[in-house]
Amino acid sequence: MWFPWKHGRPSAADAARRLLILKYVIGYAAFASAAASRGGADSEGAAARELERRDQFWQGLHRAGLAPFLTPAESEYAQATPAALTAQQRINASWHVEAAQILLWALQLLPTLLAWGDLADNALLASVPSDDPLPFIAQAKLRPAAEIDRTRQIAELWHWRSRTRELMARGEPLRPDARMKAAGLLTFDDIVRVSARKSHAEGMIPPPLQDDFPVRGKAYRELTEAEWEEVRSMSFERHFALNWLAGKSPKNRWDRTPTAT
Repeated sequence: MWFPWKHGRPSAADAARRLLILKYVIGYAAFASAAASRGGADSEGAAARELERRDQFWQGLHRAGLAPFLTPAESEYAQATPAALTAQQRINASWHVEAAQILLWALQLLPTLLAWGDLADNALLASVPSDDPLPFIAQAKLRPAAEIDRTRQIAELWHWRSRTRELMARGEPLRPDARMKAAGLLTFDDIVRVSARKSHAEGMIPPPLQDDFPVRGKAYRELTEAEWEEVRSMSFERHFALNWLAGKSPKNRWDRTPTAT
């Protein structure tokens, strides 16, 4: 069942429910990883135990009346037994902690966000109740829209830098137009240099390093492949959650949130 979201920005109650759901989704990935270490459910008795483990894990969400707010993909995810989830499904779900961090911050449960490049972990979710979430939802309060929108712009900027590196790694040509040529913007490095300086001048990023966005104490272009994969995933999740909070998803549908840069 898909809950018919209203138009406009999500409310504080919407954000609180979404955060509660993400706690379950993220937690189930860790729960399933433990199941994977036990081995597959290759007997009738083991399969029955996996179904029981699944139902026990999600029963709190159903008691709280949150099941109608699951996206179709989340509903399918919740139907899988722990042992049936693939490694990629567990990895994808675990990255949602970055989106959850955004919701915690937006709901004023975190004073600040971690620096861009610093990864969130599941310990952040300790303040989110697993049982009796109704008071949590009723008392939820969002930060001012202007503050959320400013942070969304920053998130989009970091996501743009990630995608720019991806284009460069693929060897995509820039193809500057006449105006870009007149401004001396002939390569992706030129665009990154100008963007880094301008973004710092506007207070959106710290001082550039080597004419690039500073991340983990180095210029963005100097990130190793493994570091870039982490920063790229982090940037996507944060941008995604902030776009949703800013009302950019049709009818506030979480799974339809755009992340164009």
